[in-house]
Amino acid sequence: MDLEHVIARRRACRDYLPDPVPGELLDRLVNAARRAPTASNVPYRQVMIVDDPRVIRAIRQISAALLADPPALLILLTDVRMAVERVGRVGHLSSAIDSGAAGENVWLLATELGLGTQFTMISAMAGIRTILDLPEHIRVDLIMPVGLPAPTAHRKSLQRAANPVHFNQYGRFSDDRAEL
Repeated sequence: MDLEHVIARRRACRDYLPDPVPGELLDRLVNAARRAPTASNVPYRQVMIVDDPRVIRAIRQISAALLADPPALLILLTDVRMAVERVGRVGHLSSAIDSGAAGENVWLLATELGLGTQFTMISAMAGIRTILDLPEHIRVDLIMPVGLPAPTAHRKSLQRAANPVHFNQYGRFSDDRAEL
């Protein structure tokens, strides 16, 4: 499958089969996350796989954004202390951006592998930190449910408004290109 086709097929998945995700597929998703860039190539990103139903259930109870009941979670973590020490103050923000890149890598590979996922934001950081036994300098950036999509998943067609594309200056659109 070519990349443009995978991008076109990518959808948020909230309905999963209860079947476990094979370890080899989880390993491939972890490798996709690892291949994403980090500021100054500093290795502050970490990945956690959660496949214990009790831990997933605990996270679901405190995380309103996690609507799915997946067989696994892939959690993208940042060692914020390392990011700031090695990159500077900008490391705090750039590491969050880098986690988005890692998450997109995971999402695209999951799509190619026939798995479902989505981005889930963290609103209860203290609770997540307690459940996962994380030290203070580790930040949870993304929680991505992962599993085989249920037959009812992905039924909706994606309807998006077209985002404006500006050329060379704000407010100059594609039909203005001929004048440039």
